[in-house]
Amino acid sequence: MFRRLDLVNKNIILRLYNTDGKLKSANTIRKEFLDYFLKDHSFVRSSSILNINDPSTPFVNAGMNQFKGVFLGLYDPPFSRIANSQKCIRIGGKHNDLDEVGLDTYHHTFFEMLGNWSFGDYSKEEACKYAWNLLTQVYGINKDLLYVTYFAGDEKLGLKPDLECKDIWLCLGVPENRILKLGAKENFWEMSSTGPCGVCTEIHISEAVNKPVNLMELWNIVFIQYERLNDGQIISLPKQHVDTGMGFERLVAILQEKKSNYDTDLFVPLFKTIEKFAKAPAYNGNEGIKNKNKLDTSYRILADHARMVTVALADGALPDNNPKLRKVLRKALDISNEIFKKDTLLHELTFHVADSLGEAYPELHKNIKQMQHIIAYEADSYYSLRNISFVKWKKIVKTHQKLSVLTDYLTPGLIAGYKDLKNFLASDNKISTLTGEFAFRLYDSHGLNVKTIAKLAEVESLKFDVNDFEEQLNKVKARSKAKTEGIMNMKSITELSIDLLRKLNIPITDDSLKYNYKLNEKEYSFPSIRSKLLGLIINGNLKTSSEMNDCLLKKEELTESEVYIILDKTPFYVNEGGQAFDKGFIQINSLLFDIYEVRKICGFIFHIGHLINNDSRRISLNESDLNIKNEEVCQVWINSRRRLGIMRNHTATHLLNAALRKVLPIIEQRGSYVEKDKLSFECSVFGQKLTNERVTEIEDLINKCIESNVIVEKKIFNMSEMIMEDDLRLLPGEMYPMTGIKITTIDSPDLKSKEACCGTHVLRTSSLEHFCILNVKSHGQKSVTIEAATGPYMRHIRSLGERLRENIIKLQKEFVRKNANMNQITDSINCLQRNLLERRDKRIISFVDYRECQDKLSELARKVMIRIKGNYRNYLANEIKKAQKSTNLPFVILHLKLDEYDFNELPLSKLDKMTNIPVLVILSTNTQVTARCMVPKEINSELFNAKIWMEPILKLFDGQQYFPTHKNKNLIFGMPPQNMSQRKSEPIIEKALDEVDNIGQWKISQIAGNINPVFIK
Repeated sequence: MFRRLDLVNKNIILRLYNTDGKLKSANTIRKEFLDYFLKDHSFVRSSSILNINDPSTPFVNAGMNQFKGVFLGLYDPPFSRIANSQKCIRIGGKHNDLDEVGLDTYHHTFFEMLGNWSFGDYSKEEACKYAWNLLTQVYGINKDLLYVTYFAGDEKLGLKPDLECKDIWLCLGVPENRILKLGAKENFWEMSSTGPCGVCTEIHISEAVNKPVNLMELWNIVFIQYERLNDGQIISLPKQHVDTGMGFERLVAILQEKKSNYDTDLFVPLFKTIEKFAKAPAYNGNEGIKNKNKLDTSYRILADHARMVTVALADGALPDNNPKLRKVLRKALDISNEIFKKDTLLHELTFHVADSLGEAYPELHKNIKQMQHIIAYEADSYYSLRNISFVKWKKIVKTHQKLSVLTDYLTPGLIAGYKDLKNFLASDNKISTLTGEFAFRLYDSHGLNVKTIAKLAEVESLKFDVNDFEEQLNKVKARSKAKTEGIMNMKSITELSIDLLRKLNIPITDDSLKYNYKLNEKEYSFPSIRSKLLGLIINGNLKTSSEMNDCLLKKEELTESEVYIILDKTPFYVNEGGQAFDKGFIQINSLLFDIYEVRKICGFIFHIGHLINNDSRRISLNESDLNIKNEEVCQVWINSRRRLGIMRNHTATHLLNAALRKVLPIIEQRGSYVEKDKLSFECSVFGQKLTNERVTEIEDLINKCIESNVIVEKKIFNMSEMIMEDDLRLLPGEMYPMTGIKITTIDSPDLKSKEACCGTHVLRTSSLEHFCILNVKSHGQKSVTIEAATGPYMRHIRSLGERLRENIIKLQKEFVRKNANMNQITDSINCLQRNLLERRDKRIISFVDYRECQDKLSELARKVMIRIKGNYRNYLANEIKKAQKSTNLPFVILHLKLDEYDFNELPLSKLDKMTNIPVLVILSTNTQVTARCMVPKEINSELFNAKIWMEPILKLFDGQQYFPTHKNKNLIFGMPPQNMSQRKSEPIIEKALDEVDNIGQWKISQIAGNINPVFIK
């Protein structure tokens, strides 16, 4: 019933036009909405599209998401009255429009929700008045076309009809025949399966006066009165609120007199872009049988998905963390390729989406480079995967025709999973059922979902025992949960101890004292605390109250046992948020326990340790403060040296995250772990490389921040406050609490970091002393893991690296000496290389120092071997072959850095004897540079020859005199040695390589069949 208008009555709206006679733009309509409400409401900007406090929905899907904590009474709202426009995406969960997009003209994955809220301020009457006056007076919609609905009541929910709302509409002048009573399906609103909810009233518009058919919903006014619990029960909230939502795209279509949302100025510019760049037939808005070749459907899907992908990426969503985003992005790429034959369309559309929405959401313009980098990276990965998978799948389908029904050959693990299934069936020809155990193997080892597993079973004529599969899955989840909670073999902790602690009303542990420390000049103090002993677990048995006294008297038994100590409060940090746990000591009377691990289970913190027998390690305390029978008091303190090392490295992790983002176009944190001696940080780099120059720049940025000695600021926010923070970095996929969110900010002239983090940090950056990256491990093109450390020892590591460099420089100088002993130099190289490897393995050399020293030693070793063998011709020929093999292209460009001796010995005059493809070689030393190229006579022409190829180099080096070393200068052409310092020659060589690159790509590709070459530099 409630879909869209099939007709548009041009006379229904009175104030459509601007003063210049043109229809109001979408931006104007949005502004009028906000101007109307902001007279007595406060503006709160749209939250990020990422849902960071509700795992039940992948994206923010309604305007009220960011105020969920307010509705639940967890914290106060920022203002009592608020209005805004909220970015929303619905591609999963309770509200999922993905499969409908494009098939009609009104569904979208991304849309905007205009809304106004009252938090315990005004109620139903004012909310209805605001909406009615805006639509009829500001926007000028004919009242006779508007219908309203109210809640009819629901016996199952135990709720009566909302007659109060009906009376309000009657008082506002709405005739009773245009007030419709509807049930819970239409007029009871819920964001998801649990959470805030309430009855609602809706405003609809009809296509003509007195025709209550084909009504289209305009505005939903929700009265948030209840909360849906996990068990389905509905309970009343302590305060009543108003939450309204009006679909922006739908409103714009009505006010711009359009039949469809896709005919408005929100979409038409995108269609024009597609038409222009793809040279496609124009969009006609057809549906069903009129939509030939599904062209208009493809227009709608691509435009819609471009908006959704652009907005999601601009807010920091990533395909790696969000399969639904990847699905939408790949669908857009498929349509660009298969329908419009232009694989760069999505990239181009992002500019136009940013122009369309950037006025309301400036982050679209701010982050456009990052989002386009991700789109390009995802496109390359997807096309490569598709090509490889398609070939493999085609071969399999050739021999197993029945598999052709499985169309999604890109499903990761499908090919390997099917081969595994065939082997399983071959082991016993009587198998007729795909057991839950083997189905779980397909799920766990090959990543296949239940739908794909069921399809494979059907293809092989097997029964699939889904219940058995789910049972296997639940068993694994239970084991995994046990492991994450740190239970290991201590079964009694979960099944008996936790229950008993709760039954005895023992409170969960207060660990807020982990943040209790001070900086006095350069020294940190971590004060010990007095804490109440609540329980002991000895040999798996929980002891509380009077039982503890008996246990503490049995010293021999305690010495041989692992003891779990439960306190009312603790300064110990447990292993969470990527930070390692603290170690330390607990003294109970005269007994001292060495605590080597702490675990948190259901809010209770267990201090795990052994009794120390050595009297010298005991700390003398006032016995009156440690009367177990009385107050059950004990003394607790952490290992301060360990904690300081962890704090330094945790703060450095934040700075590393910020520095990476400043140096690289885009990165995304995948995980981190902070220990006493080092930190480990893994991030996605999207095909970028961490070169020595970039690593050095990252280190310099962090060390400048350390030198600036700025404050490491910590503040606590609730969810509404956090959402309003600019430039805040959140961990992808992390769910944050509604309250008590800790944000750590470091703001130095060179580097700024702001992250939500529950860890402990130094109070000033100078406490880090020095930062050094020790290792960078690449995981293909996708991600890298960086190991680094802080503290005064890092300065020593730097000095060790400098000494190694100096030793290598001495060797290089010895090598160029006329009568140098090559065998002795070889021995020295081998010795230094062993030293380097040992330092790398022990992480006592910086990553850049190791890589640079290793490169220089390898290069020197290569030169030594050439000098010993005296075979320069073979060396040059091998370098050309290696370059050709690595690129598999029809030509080679080489830049070789040499010493003076090798520079004069290398036989450039023999290029035509070494290869049958075009070759251009540039040689350089600290003081000279020369170049020569060869083009085989088979491709020599006026379009491309040796002289043409060499011209850019001659011009750049001012090499006006040249020497053709061949009777035909079009075949071999060269530049004589030029005296020039390396500092001056290197930038010129880089430019020269780029120019010959351009000539090669253009002219050689025309001759060789449009090949896209990549040069070796």
